[in-house]
Amino acid sequence: MLGWPTWIGVVADDLETQRRFYRDALGFEETGSGDGWVHFEFDGRLFELIQRDPSPQYDRKRVQLGFTVEDIHVVRRELIERGVEPISEIEGGPPDGRNFWCYFRDAESNVFEITQWV
Repeated sequence: MLGWPTWIGVVADDLETQRRFYRDALGFEETGSGDGWVHFEFDGRLFELIQRDPSPQYDRKRVQLGFTVEDIHVVRRELIERGVEPISEIEGGPPDGRNFWCYFRDAESNVFEITQWV
């Protein structure tokens, strides 16, 4: 159902400081940004910096993983049936976005994402 992570996110208190670190110190190539996020892509995989905010998926500094799935509705339903704690509804999608996503907690309350590319 889930493959190797295709997305890694870093939730940051100071997005601009983290942006400069990953871009300038580590040499990552920035491929996009918006209000509260910065993207760097590597061979089709996404590394994202996210501004910390009150939402449950971004409420504290941490590293998060994202897993690509074929059908987010089916996988979300199956994970919930298996007792995995959801912390968001499905978000995103067309016409404005390239993917759908939603968030869960693992057994030790670490946050992870599943995403479906469209």
